[in-house]
Amino acid sequence: MSQSSPPIVVIGAGLVGLCTALTLQTRGRQVHLIDPGQPGSGASQGNPGGLSVTSIFPMAVPGIHKKVPGWLLDPLGPLAIRWSHLPALAPWMIRFLQAANPEQVARGVAGLFALTGGAVEGYTALAARAQASALIRADGHLMVYRSAAVMAQEDGAWKKRAALGIAFDTLDADTLRQMEPELDPAFVCGRYVPGNAHCTDPLRLAGHFVQALQRDGGIVSRVAATGFDLVDGQVRGVRTDAGVIAASHVVLCAGAHSAPLARQLGNRVALEPERGYHAQITDCDVVLQRPVFSTEAKVFAASMVDGLRFAGTAEFAGANAAPDWRRADGLLSLGKSLFPRLAQNGQTVSRWMGLRPSTPDGLPVLGRAAAASNAILAFGHGHIGVTSAPMTARVVDALIHDETAPVPLLPYRPERFSRGG
Repeated sequence: MSQSSPPIVVIGAGLVGLCTALTLQTRGRQVHLIDPGQPGSGASQGNPGGLSVTSIFPMAVPGIHKKVPGWLLDPLGPLAIRWSHLPALAPWMIRFLQAANPEQVARGVAGLFALTGGAVEGYTALAARAQASALIRADGHLMVYRSAAVMAQEDGAWKKRAALGIAFDTLDADTLRQMEPELDPAFVCGRYVPGNAHCTDPLRLAGHFVQALQRDGGIVSRVAATGFDLVDGQVRGVRTDAGVIAASHVVLCAGAHSAPLARQLGNRVALEPERGYHAQITDCDVVLQRPVFSTEAKVFAASMVDGLRFAGTAEFAGANAAPDWRRADGLLSLGKSLFPRLAQNGQTVSRWMGLRPSTPDGLPVLGRAAAASNAILAFGHGHIGVTSAPMTARVVDALIHDETAPVPLLPYRPERFSRGG
């Protein structure tokens, strides 16, 4: 492509947008990345950094309807709904409950597995290019349980993972303690997934990706996209709060803020800003060798560059409601129950809240926009945005170059939320 041609404009500088921009750049394309915030400062920043090829089950599963009353009554549970937001959430929640059937769950598992595969290899290559290899650690993940009976409750899900080729080892108490000496002795068994990995600072990784993008000729602008100039079914320019940016193609990766822009490109999507929290103990002397996840407590613990982070909660309250910091404090309490030595000393704790882009069926919106053949939608990754960013980038690259996508695209089609879609 001639250097005088307009660039590909990527809207959104989270890790999905950044991986996409870098991947397109390797094909010799000029890329202009835009976001009103600091790159990586949205949902990517607060992520605990897990690169989890095991995260292949959507949140909507058979029997989930029985849990909704509990979510409404327990504001500090692992998944909470604020009563005040329920009327606005109702259409999304109806779709969520409709997605909780065996056929849709099977499609969801296949779709998520396709996107999470290759995450470690993808980040290894991108981090090397960005001189950030030290931020990616391939030490696996540890799932821990307080009894064999509790672990057995998840056997069905792990058999499905094994059938897909995801390897794991079953561990006894002695092996758990050897792998993570700080773990509470009450945890007596576990599973180790050697194929999972960890980014120890997603925000810092985003900064390195920006530097690599700019070093190789990419443009990064702190502006907000507000609309598009459409001519004959093509986007010719992206309107921003600082003027119009000419575009050869557009990729919409704006996470939880994508729905209004997607509507302008012809697609109405069911997207909910699911609020995630974390608590982090800074300068922590309890250092984990790998991320540890308690499925009973629904808390994910990981040693980051600047401390020990606990994440795992989700809240539906709308984008603009004030944070409920009790949710972050609850994560800290759960974290201390995993690692008793944390309760012995005072700590400096930071808290974070951000918005995950969640769809009812747990699958992202990934494909061509209805009203513009040169616009690609790539958002709605929910809890797997960091893990699935490299494969999403490969899909976008294939679509822009009219090549066969590396994964089947039917599960992610943008029009599935339309009547008859």
